[in-house]
Amino acid sequence: MIYYSDYLQLDKVLDAQHPESDKHGAPAHEEMLFIITHQTFELWFKQVLFEVGSIIKLLDRDYVPESDVAVCHARLRRVNRIMELLCDQFSLIETMTPSEFMDFRAFLNPASGFQSMQWRILERTLGLAQDRRVLKHYTDALAEQHKQQLDAATAGPSLFDVVQRWLEKIPFMESGAYAFWDAYKTAVQNMLENDRREVRTLAETEHRDPSEALNQIDANERGFLALFDAGQYAELLQQGSRRMSQTATLAVLFISTYRQYPLLQLPYQFLDAVIELDKLVSLWRYRHTMMVSRMIGMRVGTGGSSGHEYLMRTTMQQRVFDDVTSLSSFLIPAHATPALPAEIADRLQFVNETR
Repeated sequence: MIYYSDYLQLDKVLDAQHPESDKHGAPAHEEMLFIITHQTFELWFKQVLFEVGSIIKLLDRDYVPESDVAVCHARLRRVNRIMELLCDQFSLIETMTPSEFMDFRAFLNPASGFQSMQWRILERTLGLAQDRRVLKHYTDALAEQHKQQLDAATAGPSLFDVVQRWLEKIPFMESGAYAFWDAYKTAVQNMLENDRREVRTLAETEHRDPSEALNQIDANERGFLALFDAGQYAELLQQGSRRMSQTATLAVLFISTYRQYPLLQLPYQFLDAVIELDKLVSLWRYRHTMMVSRMIGMRVGTGGSSGHEYLMRTTMQQRVFDDVTSLSSFLIPAHATPALPAEIADRLQFVNETR
């Protein structure tokens, strides 16, 4: 018969807090909070990796039944709630004052959160591209054993990879002479032309030059039209302006535009959860950055990084699914959305899980 403490291995867990300040004969009361909070981070990272790993496994197939997409969505929502919890957890650390942190900070050198192997696994597992990293040689801070574990744990496809593959299998809805993308391009161009008229009218009223705003609209239009041209899109991929394939990108636009149809509701909700995860990871980085700024100001981090400056750059630069998020620039109001032909609309009313 199993016993509560044995099941949770509480003897190990509760005996895993050994403040460095105690070892140096200068006990710092706040160090216990610091240790437990970071241990909790690592435990939740383990759960996030467990959930995301299961999602990748379900999506990494030629055919993904809608029932499995529903499972992925539920697990991703759980991951997002965990990430919210982890963002809030910084509030606990911030009950410690900067001077109280300084009482034991020197004892921690050269250990640093920069050496969190699980966080590095999570970054790779989500699909953070090497060329988006602020610090290219980030693994230098890891022990050789952890470098090997990191490589082994991330040898397979990332969440980005399997989401892209799943999107590429969303069928393009064309019927006879009707092509969704022709109608959609016309609707977006009409929307942008309306934006130009409003900019000119407002500029005339306020007696100012509309050139800057009009140039931005022109740039948006060029970027939009490039989504539909294979050659131009290939250039965007080569330049690093976009990362997701053209087929997957257009699938996102289709799902987002016609999300009200039953067959597209679940894919849309799943994509929305993916975007939320990317946002929450960035928010976690930001909360971490603000906590570091409060505790050490502009000092160098214990791991030798530039501290606040480095962390802020990771917040802004190291997004994974910004290709999906950026498409909101090209979504059109419901009243301007091209109507789908009846046969296509009817097909989207049902969930068909046959191959």
